[in-house]
Formats: sequence, C-alpha cells, structure tokens
Amino acid sequence: MPYLKVSFLFFPLFIFACEKETVVILENKGAVTGTVSAMPQKAGKMPKQMRHCTPCHSIKKGAKNKIGPNLFGVIGREAGLVPGYKYSREYKEGKWLWTRENLDLLINKKYGTLEEAVRKLTGNPKARTKMKFYGAADEDAQKILDYLESLK
Repeated sequence: MPYLKVSFLFFPLFIFACEKETVVILENKGAVTGTVSAMPQKAGKMPKQMRHCTPCHSIKKGAKNKIGPNLFGVIGREAGLVPGYKYSREYKEGKWLWTRENLDLLINKKYGTLEEAVRKLTGNPKARTKMKFYGAADEDAQKILDYLESLK
C-alpha cells in the first residue's frame, strides 16, 4: 500500500491511500494513537460507464462546456451555476446542490425518468431538461457517481 511519511509535532505521520478513503495513522513509539479518514484524493481512473456522459459533458477542470455543462467539481456545486452554460429557467432558479443523492436521482433509472427527476428537484410539475439520457442501471450509476466525486 503506498504511503507518505511526514512529521507532525515531532511524531511520524503515515498517510495510506486506500481505494475508498485515506487513513492517517499517527505513530507514537510504535503505537497507533489515532486515525482520521476522508482526506481529498486525486481523481480515479475514469470508468467505462462515463461513456454515457462524456459525449455531452466535459470532465476536466477548466474545460469548455459541451452540449451540457462541465461536470468537473459537480458534486457539492449549486445547480445552474457553471459559467458560460445556458441553463433552462428551472436550473438557473434552482435552489439545490448537486449532491450524490440528487445526481443519483437524475441518472439512475431505478428512480424513473429524467423528466420526473427534474420535476422533483425543481418542485415544478412542468419542469423540463435539455438532457437526453435514459438512465443508467444502479451499479453503473454508482460507478459514475464514484468517479464524479473524485473530480475535485
């Protein structure tokens, strides 16, 4: 397992990069004295399921928008705020964050259609979207969301 050794207040600190989280172990005279998880990581390898997204969305920091807005940093971003992208009124007036749960609602076909998801997110029974996507299977949606979470 790869690790980085740094010193913190005269104690060696080992940072281990794991697949889902980063574990920090503070070592004091050979004994583990604490752990902290969920440190930021670099983007992982793009899964093949992203082929559903990349024809219409860019995924690199600072890249131009395509048919849809750039997805870099989408998780945690307020809806309708990517500079230079022409959003529908519902998205521009959106008062929600793109959380993992909200994106799952949008892309996972187990929750229904894309139009139903947009109506639920916006609270507008007539809301529409320009996005043309028929939904991903649950396992594929989770791989897409895992990857999107890594884009920070």
